Amino acid sequence: MSKVLNDHFNGLDLDIRKKNIGTFMDQKVTPDVVSGVAECVLEYLSKNEEPFTINDIRYFDYSNQLVKEVFNKPDVQKAENEYDKFFSQPIKMFAYAGILEEDLTKRPYKYSVANNAILEYVGMRERNAVTFLQEYLEKLISDSGIKKLFDDFFISQNRAGYERLKTRFIDFIIENTPKNDPVDISRIFTKIINPLAYKEKKFGTRRGRISQTVISLDELYYNRPNWRDINKDKSLTREEAKALFEDVVDNKNFFRYQVSKAKNFVRKLQPYSEIHRFEQYPGLQAHHIFMESEFPQIADLPENIIILTPNQHYFRAHPNNKTSVIDEKYQAICLISKLDSIEINNRSGESDYSLEDFINVLNVGFETDHFNTGMDYEEVKHQIMNHVYANA
Repeated sequence: MSKVLNDHFNGLDLDIRKKNIGTFMDQKVTPDVVSGVAECVLEYLSKNEEPFTINDIRYFDYSNQLVKEVFNKPDVQKAENEYDKFFSQPIKMFAYAGILEEDLTKRPYKYSVANNAILEYVGMRERNAVTFLQEYLEKLISDSGIKKLFDDFFISQNRAGYERLKTRFIDFIIENTPKNDPVDISRIFTKIINPLAYKEKKFGTRRGRISQTVISLDELYYNRPNWRDINKDKSLTREEAKALFEDVVDNKNFFRYQVSKAKNFVRKLQPYSEIHRFEQYPGLQAHHIFMESEFPQIADLPENIIILTPNQHYFRAHPNNKTSVIDEKYQAICLISKLDSIEINNRSGESDYSLEDFINVLNVGFETDHFNTGMDYEEVKHQIMNHVYANA
């Protein structure tokens, strides 16, 4: 998909100075909202013809269910003003980015899909939306002639450099777009700098000031999934982590949505069993290598989900179809096979999986800190086998 993104953006001119419109980015344009809105558009178009309007998506039943159950917000009909921005801002951004075509000849404005592959990619999961936004924003600031301002800040990570970048960005937007409110532009600035800072592993912005630590993934989201913070405390036992997870996850629908989305994502990547990669072994079951019930904090990571045949799932991964039991030797086979899937994907130039996230899965699932991000694929495999047989 990285080549598809590159090819798409290489064919566009996103220069803000030439367009004189302010819809290139906005406050609700966060990875999880962008992914959710893309999903709503795709679901709408699976049942309706193009073109569509923003209100078509906004009042679509699937959209209403998404904002209520996943984003834990009021019914769309009861929160008109709030959800106007929730749907309109990502759709406008998609149009600016060339993913949607926008017909402005008469109201209501109408939209049709210009790049279905990228829209599907973004709708698959939030991490894809992160990658999309990073590619988009890099192209946006480069075409607009302000990339050096951001580059200078990422080199000189101090308060003076931050204030200089923010001030010049605000002045640039006021000069080249209809936007003229510095407070509003500052909020947009946050949505631009932090995805780029996360990619660069640099300081960004928090509460209108330079951050004191590097920007984390969770900070990019509208609906911040704070249960992942549980993974950071290595002193917690498995039972303590599970209990804390129950305390911090106040939106169980969002959690289930994340898990379901992760399973669907892996299914699309892996049509065959990841143990036997041949069409004679169709991949029909999405299996948590470390069980969701035991390790909910890593249940939504694709790196913890492997595609198996029904027999592999119900008679090998779970002996005698006892889904509350894991065969630890077969679990090791699943981990090695999943690592192969990650390596194949990454070496092909894609970034659908993260080796870093897989290492996190191992440390959480094995309740250890023996795995670290400096390991290569072979060393990770070696350590998996060492751990399994040392504890046999």
